Amino acid sequence: MNNIALLISTFDSSEDLWFPLEKTYDKFWSDINVPIYLATNHKEFSGELFTALKIGDELSWSDNLIKSLNKIDEKYIFLTFDDLFLTAKVDNTKIEELMFHAIENDFNYLQFYRSISLGKRIRKDLFKKNSATKYRNSTVWSFWKKEVLLDLLEKNENAWEFEKVGNLRSQKYNNFYSTRKNIIPFVNGVIKGKWEGLAKKRIKNFGIQIDEKRSSLTFIQMLYYHFKNTQFDILTYLIHKIY
Repeated sequence: MNNIALLISTFDSSEDLWFPLEKTYDKFWSDINVPIYLATNHKEFSGELFTALKIGDELSWSDNLIKSLNKIDEKYIFLTFDDLFLTAKVDNTKIEELMFHAIENDFNYLQFYRSISLGKRIRKDLFKKNSATKYRNSTVWSFWKKEVLLDLLEKNENAWEFEKVGNLRSQKYNNFYSTRKNIIPFVNGVIKGKWEGLAKKRIKNFGIQIDEKRSSLTFIQMLYYHFKNTQFDILTYLIHKIY
């Protein structure tokens, strides 16, 4: 697929995640047909699927992303993160169909994840986000025109600030969409720098080795995380049922 690249946002302190992450891609998305770039700072990664983009010292999440995008020739970017581990076979045919549809219909952004944003259904599987809704530019599994993403980034912002303040900047662009269900099966393996225990166990059950130096959430922290996750799932279900 020409002019499309998948970019994994990371940094050198997350090096312990790179090997197990690549193994989940190899296991569940081996037929992916676009280059996969790993946005490291100074470290190399000798993997089979991921190509390290060494971008230098870290100033901020947004600065890292800007430097990464400027090293990529492709015009469209599928953005994801180093702690989003695949858990089942990815339907690459569906992914490619949606990306082609986005390109052919001049989408500026398409999130491959059921959005919490308000908007309206445009077909059975797609949802157009309102211009003034929250989390319009959410970064989770987000497919972008690279020029639009570069224009919205401010180099001093972290990812949370980009989704909060950058959301306002995104209002100057039309054609922001999401899918109406989660297209990619995954777990968020690391929460605030710590392993989420159930996700870690699931990854290890795939036969994938994990470096044990990273600490894990406490039981109470895990309960809180899953409670918030359940709230999100209920809200997004209702939004996409109503609109």
